[in-house]
Amino acid sequence: MTWQGGGPPVVGVDLGGTKTLAGVVSAENRILGRGKRDTPARDGGPAILQEMIACVDEALVCAGIPRQDVVAGGIGSPGPLDVKSGVILFSANLNVKNYPIGPELSAYLDRPVLVQNDVRVAGYAEFRLGAGRGYRDLIAAFVGTGIGGCIILGGEIVTGSTGNAGEIGHTIVKANGPQCGCGAHGCMEAMASKTAIQRRVNKAIQKGIPTVLRDKMARKGGRLKSRDLAEAVAAKDPVALKAVERAAHYLGLGLGGLVNVLGPEVVIIGGGVVNALGDPWIDSTRTAARTQIITDPDGHIKIVRAELGDDAGILGAALLAREHFIHS
Repeated sequence: MTWQGGGPPVVGVDLGGTKTLAGVVSAENRILGRGKRDTPARDGGPAILQEMIACVDEALVCAGIPRQDVVAGGIGSPGPLDVKSGVILFSANLNVKNYPIGPELSAYLDRPVLVQNDVRVAGYAEFRLGAGRGYRDLIAAFVGTGIGGCIILGGEIVTGSTGNAGEIGHTIVKANGPQCGCGAHGCMEAMASKTAIQRRVNKAIQKGIPTVLRDKMARKGGRLKSRDLAEAVAAKDPVALKAVERAAHYLGLGLGGLVNVLGPEVVIIGGGVVNALGDPWIDSTRTAARTQIITDPDGHIKIVRAELGDDAGILGAALLAREHFIHS
């Protein structure tokens, strides 16, 4: 088949702790077809792989493109990772250890597959296509089931000596705070993610504090959906308001500290919690960050909302795969 523009499509996969998204992406960075599945995070690597394959197949069918027409794939995955071998070493939000997710998907597609940190690929997409266009130095934070980050300095992703730098969600923001999925206490992720908000709401429910979220969460096994949280905040539910304000406070403290160290031009905040709560939550986070920042007295550094929404992970994974396997 002859493709218009810069070449044939690639597959981009955004593997999250709650959901898996896949897209068939054109050389012009247009998503031609999409797939979505719940991530069986507790069921181990093989189960996660099967849902990922189903997600990719759904995207291919939606795009009307046969598998053999795709030339490469990219996966954004929670880490830490062995990027060179495409292995998930372990994850705070997935029940996997030393699982070769890249080679497994590569064998199914019969195409090369690049694996990179999920938030790093989303941050790269924002850098190239979204809120980070025109900047060279940025911090991107994505708040969902966990919190991940991408640091770009001088136009290059910072990976560090281990290849896993940028895990901003595991910066300690409260000494002796709640335990994080990584095992440490008081991480930004343990204080400001949707998991942290859910924990606080459940704690309030156990104390008998009235909230509109009680019955909704009971029907879902104690899980908090972003949509339900947003509706509770819109209804000015006191429990929901307190939980999201506390999360914004700790996220802002953590990001403010990183600004003091790295001095970026812009801080981009995205992810499922941001998509649900919108600009008011960004405003609260920005206010908290400003109380912490001492290296930007004139307020030149911008703190903004991500632009690409749920597409960031798909687009970033596809971008990196195309650059690595086709344009390198």
